[in-house]
Amino acid sequence: MMDARDVLIDLLEDNNRRLHRQLKNMSNDCLLWKPELGANSISITIWHMARMLDVFLTQQARGASSREESWFRCGWAEQTGYDPNGLGQNGWGMLTGYTQAEVTAMPQLTKAQVLDYLDCVYDAVKEYLEGMSAEKLQMPGGGFEGKFTIYQCIQMALLDNVRHLGEIFAIEASWNRRVKH
Repeated sequence: MMDARDVLIDLLEDNNRRLHRQLKNMSNDCLLWKPELGANSISITIWHMARMLDVFLTQQARGASSREESWFRCGWAEQTGYDPNGLGQNGWGMLTGYTQAEVTAMPQLTKAQVLDYLDCVYDAVKEYLEGMSAEKLQMPGGGFEGKFTIYQCIQMALLDNVRHLGEIFAIEASWNRRVKH
């Protein structure tokens, strides 16, 4: 029988598989295309997915400093020259609440880069969950002033990832219709 921890790991792994399958044959032009002015590209959407899980795991579930996020720990900030801290909603730097100027200032990551970052974050979340009991998941998270459990902190970000996967499918379908005409 699966417990809450197993369900989160299953959703995480399933979302990662689907995303990799979707991007396997996607062109770089499609990855960077914006369906309309003010919309986000697939690349930026995937970065947002990774950042949200990164922020929620590190700051909200674990209660650690933003410098402990994979974006910083694994050298992505240094490699890209991009420090998202202090931007957007609550200064979390995960795209939510960004102005169009802030979105435009983001680095354009290649398919390999954005997937590597996402995989790094997914691996960190999976490792964290595998090392935790189902009971401990019900403890208050270190962020949100303890209002949410660790489970809820991970679940919120993961469900957002699942929703964005659907958005990626829709953007690619729009791209394919555009290219055919």
